[in-house]
Amino acid sequence: MLSSIGPMTLSQYFDPGALALVGLGCLLIAWIQNGHAGFLEGVRGAARLVGGRREGENARLAALVVEDIVARRGVSCADRGPSSCAFTHSLGIMMSDQPDYESYARAVRALLDREAADRAAGTRTWNDIADAAPALGMLGTVLGLVQMFAAMDGVDGIGAGMAMCLLTSLYGLIFAHIVAGPMARRLQLAAAREAAWREAVADRLLALARREYPDRAPPHVARTGGPSAHPALKAVA
Repeated sequence: MLSSIGPMTLSQYFDPGALALVGLGCLLIAWIQNGHAGFLEGVRGAARLVGGRREGENARLAALVVEDIVARRGVSCADRGPSSCAFTHSLGIMMSDQPDYESYARAVRALLDREAADRAAGTRTWNDIADAAPALGMLGTVLGLVQMFAAMDGVDGIGAGMAMCLLTSLYGLIFAHIVAGPMARRLQLAAAREAAWREAVADRLLALARREYPDRAPPHVARTGGPSAHPALKAVA
């Protein structure tokens, strides 16, 4: 009986209409839910999975160069560090631009919070795709049933409708559990590793800034207690 079915080929599992319904529908839903910026962050996050481990090592090496430059020339030259790591280079630019340690610490924390929010948006995009795929597969199944029942007068359209039912469900499962779900999990793990080395590099440069920032006290405030430090004595003088 099985021999009468005939050989199965990969082309039997490819339906452009069903694939477009599930694939493009998932992307559209993720774009609507996360916006343009969040959707692009999901794409960038997937691309960063390739070189994320080397980026952390490059950041640590760049931080060592910034430390050497600041130790020899001061914080005003921190922006002359290497640009091999965009994160460390941004920290160096902020160190040379900010007037004191408190301002620099606030700027660094704002940068870390903003990048953490971007990484969360990228992971959320892929989770939304994984959530939407089975629902779109069920939608394709319903549409296939409608097509099949509409062609009940003959046998020619029944096969196409049944194929639509099954293939959209298959594509939904593939997108949810083989593509988007594992991608979201990998992005979550990569985000944790990235946050760890970024925090470590930021803490190192914050410690450097605490040591190297010059005293920004107003020049009229004397440290040894002269007339300039006491307005009453200055008035008497």
